Amino acid sequence: MSIPDRFRQQCRWLRIATLVVFCGLFLLLALGAGGLPWFPARTDGGAGTRLLLMLVRLLPGLGYLWALWAVQRALGDLAGRLFHATLARALRHIGVGVLAGALLSVFAVTNLSRWILGGHGSVLYFDLSGIVLGVVGAALVLLAQVIDRARALQAELDEIL
Repeated sequence: MSIPDRFRQQCRWLRIATLVVFCGLFLLLALGAGGLPWFPARTDGGAGTRLLLMLVRLLPGLGYLWALWAVQRALGDLAGRLFHATLARALRHIGVGVLAGALLSVFAVTNLSRWILGGHGSVLYFDLSGIVLGVVGAALVLLAQVIDRARALQAELDEIL
């Protein structure tokens, strides 16, 4: 098996594995396992408050699921499309998903949960992994711009020659 064929096969297997992880995480988030039990002990309100808290705490998972979806889509595209275009789009979408999930995790979930519960708790949640994921997501978006510019320069050079 040649290297390109082996690479395509690895992309197919990793795409299947990514889809399995995506479906599993989607199911877990849909069932409320995204960090909030169905009946939290410290809520003052009833079912409406619990539902609102669950929706707020699901927000970062949506960004991360978007990033996983972008990964599996990119792996599917690598077999037949232009490498640079696929790579730039994948980096941009993965970066946006990871950045959005991290920002929502660090800022929105903490403050919205505090607001829903009546002002109890901290203003910011300094989660090291969330902050690092945010920086990595932003870097991926910037790297996608570098690849887009390189592709444009390559196209311009190809026209000259």
